[in-house]
Amino acid sequence: MTSCRELDSNRSALSAASAFAIATAGANEGTPNKEKYRRMSLASAGFPPDQRNGDKEFVIRRAATNRVLNVLRHWVSKHSQDFETNDELKCKVISFLEEVMHDPELLTQERKAAANIIRTLTQDDPGDSQITLEELTQMAEGMKAEPFENHSALEIAEQLTLLDHLVFKKIPYEEFFGQGWMKLEKNERTPYIMKTTKHFNDISNLIASEIIHNEDINARVSAIEKWVAVADICRCLHNYNAVLEITSSMNRSAIFRLKKTWLKVSKQTKALIDKLQKLVSSEGRFKNLREALKNCDPPCVPYLGMYLTDLAFIEEGTPNYTEDGLVNFSKMRMISHIIREIRQFQQTAYKIEHQAKVTQYLLDQSFVMDEESLYKCSLRIEPKLPT
Repeated sequence: MTSCRELDSNRSALSAASAFAIATAGANEGTPNKEKYRRMSLASAGFPPDQRNGDKEFVIRRAATNRVLNVLRHWVSKHSQDFETNDELKCKVISFLEEVMHDPELLTQERKAAANIIRTLTQDDPGDSQITLEELTQMAEGMKAEPFENHSALEIAEQLTLLDHLVFKKIPYEEFFGQGWMKLEKNERTPYIMKTTKHFNDISNLIASEIIHNEDINARVSAIEKWVAVADICRCLHNYNAVLEITSSMNRSAIFRLKKTWLKVSKQTKALIDKLQKLVSSEGRFKNLREALKNCDPPCVPYLGMYLTDLAFIEEGTPNYTEDGLVNFSKMRMISHIIREIRQFQQTAYKIEHQAKVTQYLLDQSFVMDEESLYKCSLRIEPKLPT
């Protein structure tokens, strides 16, 4: 016999599921044909005869369980950050699933689904063996940076791509709401977006400094051509963020004004720069970049600024509520579409082996100059011509 305690446990486990089904399913009896097919599906699913014969409450309960498990599976797999940062939420979901699994009427596939969700919540993903940003940074701190010349263009491109993606994937989706990155308290509201922006500027400064600090004109030419080669490899790796980091460095006034240097840069390199600049140009709301993102398969590192511009445009140009005082779901769909695309690129990792000596160079700020210092150095190595 089933004890009262067990019955209470079963009712408790299924109360949320039943409520969810009643709220979302709008259960109705349907047409005779629908009833016929419903009974056939119940039979094929292995339900006992006494539960197939018009047991409406049982059907609702089963539908509820399936719906709740599907919601939880999607939540855990697509938004794992919610559980990584909230132990209380994680424990409550696990507790709920354990109660559901005690239901004697639970189907085999439902029990398996619940167990899989619990397994996902309680153990690290064995397939996610990629180094973390924190580990990468710690490893780089203990090493002396080797000079630019010691690293090949391919090595730099791969490690820059790995680094860019690790920084990009750390941004939690909550930071994309409400234009927090444009507020006075942006560092508190959107710390990871601000870190991503700082990383972009740090790499751009590194590239400009690497070119400018060379007193010899041929060394500057060699540095420019090598960085452009890095940018093209990054394009092949779908790291469009790095393409923009590098091409924007070439357009900085301290670099762009070096006419004697640019005269010695090969035609092939100049043509490649033009091609890469057109790819990541903001013209037509990043038309070419959007097309490239549409046609590429992850892994990929998009340019975050493009998405932030889109979100700001939607937030400022579309009201939260309709004229009837209802939530503007059209606006919410547009925002969710952008965030879903960002999440897609965040969740697919690169299979690139970490090379600490290269990332140490990329993170080394010891020789990096600010804008003012860059321009002064630029004037020293190539003084202005008298007018």
